[in-house]
Amino acid sequence: MAFHKVNPNEEIKKAIEKKPELEHYIKQADAQYKLIKTIVEFRQSAGITQKEVADRSGLTQQMVSRMEKIDNSPTLENFLKYVLALGLELKVERANIQGVCSGEEAFCVL
Repeated sequence: MAFHKVNPNEEIKKAIEKKPELEHYIKQADAQYKLIKTIVEFRQSAGITQKEVADRSGLTQQMVSRMEKIDNSPTLENFLKYVLALGLELKVERANIQGVCSGEEAFCVL
């Protein structure tokens, strides 16, 4: 059986065409990925180790490592401990985009 190249974006579009409700979940997963990626890049560029984050936050180094993996969803409490240990602050602002589910204004975390 021969392998062929697959365009992931095209496959996602096809899946959404078949099941439009998938778009919400795909956008949510993408937002989670971007958020974690941004925070991990910040930690690394600041020269802060996972162990230092653990010591500052009261989490274990293993918990910090798991939080930085894409397939993990930490509790809000642990996520906030992690963010605060990095000296970061979360802000919530109204966005100028329409909400995916309700048509109401969406909120963004900056």
